[in-house]
Amino acid sequence: MLAQIIPDFEDGLAQIREIAPAGFVLAFNINWSGPEHLHSEFPKEWKELYERKNYFVADPIFYWTLVSKGRKRWSEIALPDVAGVLGSAADHGMKFGSVFSERRGGRRSFLTVARGDRELEEPEMIILADLFKSWVDVLTNRPALSDGEMDVLACLRDGLAQADIASKLDISESTVKQRARRAMSKLGAATRTQAVALAVAKNYFD
Repeated sequence: MLAQIIPDFEDGLAQIREIAPAGFVLAFNINWSGPEHLHSEFPKEWKELYERKNYFVADPIFYWTLVSKGRKRWSEIALPDVAGVLGSAADHGMKFGSVFSERRGGRRSFLTVARGDRELEEPEMIILADLFKSWVDVLTNRPALSDGEMDVLACLRDGLAQADIASKLDISESTVKQRARRAMSKLGAATRTQAVALAVAKNYFD
């Protein structure tokens, strides 16, 4: 889903993998029920241990994302690690790491990355901060769409062809095209498929 919404998402993931070879996790638009989008490339064994031991309750890095925004190296976060989460992470090859946190409209998003050999250098921190912020901007920017544009997007979401949309909405095919183009422009989408994906991701249909 994220690859349909975020331009060059796979290229961005490749950059993160190069900077953080021990793994990373992305969580976007987190609310009481969890993240709207989650992408994790932490080692399978670590993810299973993290869930089994309920580490998120005591994880100082996760807690920092709840109360702060910006960027920090794990070693710079002065919060108690009573459950030994970071020591356990180091045992799984994640001795060094950094975290990036953003807030938009009451929702938060974060990226946390790890490597086993050294701290992240400042140019690497800047690359990741800029990349992450650009992705948050894409996922949280919510321009106003007209009822007509929403009707066309809803039909596209449901798999209707252009002629069928025109018939269902009792409008011409040229009007369908115009409304689809306007919706794509407002959402910053390159295709109709991407426009629908963005509308779904940004909860236009809720």
